[in-house]
Amino acid sequence: MKIKLFALGIITLCISHQSFAQQADTTWKHSLIAGLNLSQVSYSNWAQGGEDALAYSILIAGKSINDLPNTNWTTQYNFAYGQTKLGDKSSRKTDDKIEISSVFTYKLGVYVNPYASVTFLSQFTTGYKYTDTSRTGISDFLDPAYSTQTIGLGYEPMKQFKTRLGIGIRETFTKLYTQYSDDPSTTEVETTHIEGGFESITDFSAQLDENILYTTKLQLFAPLKTMGRIVVHFDNILTAKISKYLSTNLTVNVINDQVVTPRTQIKEGLSLGITYSIF
Repeated sequence: MKIKLFALGIITLCISHQSFAQQADTTWKHSLIAGLNLSQVSYSNWAQGGEDALAYSILIAGKSINDLPNTNWTTQYNFAYGQTKLGDKSSRKTDDKIEISSVFTYKLGVYVNPYASVTFLSQFTTGYKYTDTSRTGISDFLDPAYSTQTIGLGYEPMKQFKTRLGIGIRETFTKLYTQYSDDPSTTEVETTHIEGGFESITDFSAQLDENILYTTKLQLFAPLKTMGRIVVHFDNILTAKISKYLSTNLTVNVINDQVVTPRTQIKEGLSLGITYSIF
């Protein structure tokens, strides 16, 4: 219960702080985009064989920026969820993400400035590992949940490129799936794991053509006690806008977290769907 209250508190704070700030001044700028991708195949007396298939994914991405002469406060949030159903098999997840980050920067110079940040990462529903005859739960809503608080220096030589490096604390919260937080060297089963370390986050975007945009984000966290076990999250998105509301996306996500698995995780997806800018 404490985990859920803590995590929901972070989500509420990060999403709502700009609403309160907007009431105090009009310098906040907000954007919110929603996307829906859907594919379906159905067969009836189809001689060549095949199975019915249905897949969907929902994306909500938002940003709130308060850019003043001496400070910048930027909050970003990304929510995604998707499922696929093949034939008579039960629906399986293809995407599930809760990601929130908030960065406060104090402007000292032209390119290099100090900052403080908080990030939060989790998922909405239970994740399973499947076999031919069974499934086993391996994660759930806020189980695990990750939160990182960092202070450091940021460098932004251009709008398309920015990077920051700092030192901070990374917390892992669990409830049932303690393999993400437990220290195997102790007899007690820990549901919370806290570690200090260095964090680096780099964002880059490039307009490859009039209707083609490439964005990438590289997140690194190196624990002080185990500097050789760097946690890597590397996200790449290539978006081609077909019309005002229709676009296609190619995504490649790479994760290297030895606590979760000793192998590098890679996910690739190609989708065509509707994207709508709410504001």
